Amino acid sequence: MWSALEPVAEVLKALDTWQQLIAGILLSALLALSVRYTIWTPAKMFVGKTEVEWDDELMKLLTPVLNYAVFLTGVYFTIVWSMDENSVIATTFATLAVLVIMLLSGRFLSKSVSAFLPATLETIDERTELGISEASTVIVGFCKVIIWGSAILLILANLNVDITAALASLTIFSLVIGMAVQESASNFLTSVQLMVDKPYEIGDKIQVDTVIGTVAEIGFLSTKIRTFSETMVIIPNKTIANTIVTNYAKGGPSNSPRRVNLKLDITVDYGENPSHVKSVLREILDQNEHILSEPAPVILFTHMLDSALSFRINSWVDDYSDEWLARDQILSKILKRFDEENISIPYPHMQIKYDQEENAESREEGAKKRRVAKAKVEEKARAVELEAERNVYRNRAEQVRVELENEELEDEAKIELNVELMNLEEKLNLSSEN
Repeated sequence: MWSALEPVAEVLKALDTWQQLIAGILLSALLALSVRYTIWTPAKMFVGKTEVEWDDELMKLLTPVLNYAVFLTGVYFTIVWSMDENSVIATTFATLAVLVIMLLSGRFLSKSVSAFLPATLETIDERTELGISEASTVIVGFCKVIIWGSAILLILANLNVDITAALASLTIFSLVIGMAVQESASNFLTSVQLMVDKPYEIGDKIQVDTVIGTVAEIGFLSTKIRTFSETMVIIPNKTIANTIVTNYAKGGPSNSPRRVNLKLDITVDYGENPSHVKSVLREILDQNEHILSEPAPVILFTHMLDSALSFRINSWVDDYSDEWLARDQILSKILKRFDEENISIPYPHMQIKYDQEENAESREEGAKKRRVAKAKVEEKARAVELEAERNVYRNRAEQVRVELENEELEDEAKIELNVELMNLEEKLNLSSEN
């Protein structure tokens, strides 16, 4: 093969310098066209038949790089072959060819980052839920700065420019910029931590210090919270990282994260029967659509105050956004039912009793006594049922603790047992104080 090319080489050597340059440039162009149509075009046709799309985009980005790279490589070797290596023209043309190839490579890498990195970040998000795709613009920009910065340094080095002083100046400049944007950089790093930890998401109701509202936007420097008075509060992420954040949207278990605990304290006169009061309150809770049946609401007789008996309602609302609506409905219903059941709510007043009672009042008292008697029976049965249920929870909790002491237990099983133990302890803790 090489022997067949020897006559061509002899002919080229017989030409003068400029003729050799022209011939080399023409041969380089011919070589570029040959590679394009004999190798690259069939490769693009093969890639176009695949189901994925990223390879089509990659071939599209590589096409101009390949065309120019083959041509310029041919021109470079032509100049080196036809001219004196130390001549100014040879050095200049060779340097320009290398510079163009470097610029094309930088352009290819930059466009590849823009085309593929956002989709890659979204794929990572789908698998890990880190939320880094929200910062894709910043990450892509940062990668482009690195690519073009490296390209510029390589170009300067190829031009025999002493970059030591430039690097030293760049270092000092970086220190000055770093000191100037120290606060922003701190917020940026904190934002990365928040993205990984994900203590809250857009749409969650959170409380930061005294600010309560819904997360409207999570940025790299700050988090925007829309309060219920329609004001936008912008809090630096560094401040959020250094304070206690209450997330009302993730307080419940994994299958019901928006669940919230609703506690109400109700007081009645000393003359009222606790079983009757509990029975009425339980009926009200059972009829409310926002109160969950599991975990079941708990009504406890908690205090004997100076002039009243105090009861604690411990219930759960399916969605924290319905908490105040449920509170309003329950309190309104309590007032209505207490009035119907002749249950007195204590307040400062003077009561004058007469020796003779009206017949209507006597009938009401008689009906109330019958309801009280019925409520006592129901309350006694419920107390027995509750105690039996709590014994089951206690026994299971002890079993879980024993199982957790097993050192050979796998990590996944330990996590499941710890979650179960936490739920059991929550069920046993009937009235956790605020």
